[in-house]
Amino acid sequence: MKRAVFLATALGVAGAIASSASSASAQALAKWEKFDFAHQHVDSAQLAKLSLPQLRSVRGIVFGRHGRPFTDEPDVQAYLKTQAWYRPNPKFSNASLSSVEKANIDVIRRAEMTKHSQIETGDVRYLADKPITVKMLGHHTAPDWEVLQSEISATHGASFGVELDEEGNDVPSALQKYFDKRYWYHARADYDAKQLSAVERANLDTITLAMVRDLGYGVAPGMMYLFRTTPLTDSLLRGQPLYNLRLMRNEFYARHGRRFETPWLREYFKAAPWYKPRADFTIAELSQTEKDNVKLIQAAEAKRHEALSTTEIDENQLQGLFPEVARRLRNEVFARHGRTFKDPLLQSYFASQEWYHANPKFDLSMLTPIERRNVATIQRYEARAREGQRFTPG
Repeated sequence: MKRAVFLATALGVAGAIASSASSASAQALAKWEKFDFAHQHVDSAQLAKLSLPQLRSVRGIVFGRHGRPFTDEPDVQAYLKTQAWYRPNPKFSNASLSSVEKANIDVIRRAEMTKHSQIETGDVRYLADKPITVKMLGHHTAPDWEVLQSEISATHGASFGVELDEEGNDVPSALQKYFDKRYWYHARADYDAKQLSAVERANLDTITLAMVRDLGYGVAPGMMYLFRTTPLTDSLLRGQPLYNLRLMRNEFYARHGRRFETPWLREYFKAAPWYKPRADFTIAELSQTEKDNVKLIQAAEAKRHEALSTTEIDENQLQGLFPEVARRLRNEVFARHGRTFKDPLLQSYFASQEWYHANPKFDLSMLTPIERRNVATIQRYEARAREGQRFTPG
């Protein structure tokens, strides 16, 4: 009986503490719910007193006054739904924010950064003049590492290419859509990677090194200059997503100035500070070691494609893929059984592959259980990628 009374008392005290904390948090936010962010500048000293969840809610207030939905940040969305004034606007645009509001969001966002236990997506732009260490970067998913790598050039207005939609039309890439949603981002036609400072270039190298260690990669895009005279090995490529393999293969050409017709590859390398496109590039410029490394990566890519019929896909292998690349990978499962496609772009792509042989008797029943599961896995990834869910909000 005493134990039961003790437990009941303890639970009651815990509940009272939680209720008190919730009440204190509500009181702390009450002031900001009445603040005129459109015309008054926030005091960074006052913000410093708030917790990270409170700061996220304050940022939500600024955007929420314009109806921005926070589908990518459930905690902020849940808070806004408690506010009688909040009216979600699916057509929200950052253009509706005043210059004062944007300045206030910057101050709030910087305050959030100071509360993070590690550098998160959205933080790198505040560290343009400060050296970043591997320890500061912590742990991230592969897509978030891509954002962290891209954020430095994004602050200078770099663009991130286009992809094809289901109808074959050019649409902004998932990475481009991500940055288009950031209030601070402004694409510049005259972007030049030479604008990056020495500190920013060093930070890019640090982010690459941290990513390689965190994800357990042997190598990563951006490191192929180390393999101009050193052979790559299968073990170094083990575990690499198809996206990375394609980037690394093309990096050998890019390091010699090759120009790229594929939009997202063109924009990716344009953002690299070392890239200098040349009209007179020829493959003959590559050393024999570089050519061998390209062949090794191509072989690794081919093995991944051939395994679509025999090995169940680990979703990590898809991380970072653009939706149109994932769509092509999904349809490859059908193409390996000879399916013909109504989409002329898909048909042209598969018809160019040595292994492809059109089969007018193709039927879905030809797919093995593994192939069916792989198709389903890729479809799920495509749906998330098209909704911009490759990345964590920042």
